[in-house]
Amino acid sequence: MIELPSFYILTINGESILPDSIRLKRATDHNRSILFYLDANLCLDIADYFNNKLPASSRLRINVETLILFCQQHSIEIVPKFGAMELCKENLQQLNLSKYQDFVNKITYVFDTPFNKDTQFDKLAFNYYTEVTRMDIEALEKFFPLLFLSYISLLKIYVLCKKNNPGKHNVLKNLKLFLHWCGKYLNTSMASEILLAIKIFGGDSKFRKMINLDKKGNVNYILASLWGTAWDFFHMRMVHFWAINSGVDYDLYLITRDTNMFTLFKTCQLHGALSAFGSPIASFVSHDIDISYKEEFILEGIKEILDEFSLKRSINKNLSDQLDINLLYSLKAKLEADITTLVG
Repeated sequence: MIELPSFYILTINGESILPDSIRLKRATDHNRSILFYLDANLCLDIADYFNNKLPASSRLRINVETLILFCQQHSIEIVPKFGAMELCKENLQQLNLSKYQDFVNKITYVFDTPFNKDTQFDKLAFNYYTEVTRMDIEALEKFFPLLFLSYISLLKIYVLCKKNNPGKHNVLKNLKLFLHWCGKYLNTSMASEILLAIKIFGGDSKFRKMINLDKKGNVNYILASLWGTAWDFFHMRMVHFWAINSGVDYDLYLITRDTNMFTLFKTCQLHGALSAFGSPIASFVSHDIDISYKEEFILEGIKEILDEFSLKRSINKNLSDQLDINLLYSLKAKLEADITTLVG
């Protein structure tokens, strides 16, 4: 088994490893391609490798080279475009196209060039072009509402934590408030954000970093961190989305170096998903309620609150309503203002 220390791999079934000989053969026998989806950190690592910025013999460089060689040996394609979009987004819905093109070109070139440990890509006459089309721009526009919903949900989690300190006495209160808010304003479940909220409300300190809860005095840094986590969740949702798309005939592996993201999703499994034209995707994941607070009344209370929320969602006749983007912008403005006041 080939290992990549400090690299994490996620699929629709949670924690994974690089596909072994059995998985590779099964994919070949069923005429299914294997794709590696690179998040923004991996895209940046590959770009640094291209620019010869990774120290020789460093663990990161060895991991990158191992990944490249593995992909070439087993004809595995990479998916860098969404990770590159995260790195090249100038504002809410606009890409820096020249920067985006440069990232995609360099990353794709590295994986397409026969591996040689001594190759110095930054010294080569670089003449390689991966077409960036209107479809790339439209992809960001199409999925932007989902990314936006995630960001706004994370804003709400942050505000709740600042207003009601996530101690034992506030776990159930905060979760009720968050789920009520999701149902009332977003009309969607936001499963990944709910999972994160449970972890933070439940006293798991390591996940506080995902919303920069302990950062003081720099609102813009906090908001940027929330956008970063929204993108992390977006990448995981793309894995789910591709898995339920009946027109897709491949197996997708998400490669990341984000420890908290991996820890959050490593025990999650996709049970089903709903998508409608023009509406966000809602995915449903199974997970155990594993939090720092182990009191029975807390664990049972969380389960009851989640069950009640799921029941309300199941009988909600308005699930197919179109997303009100103007409402989302209004929520964004209010919650960002709240954070400015709370932090300032």
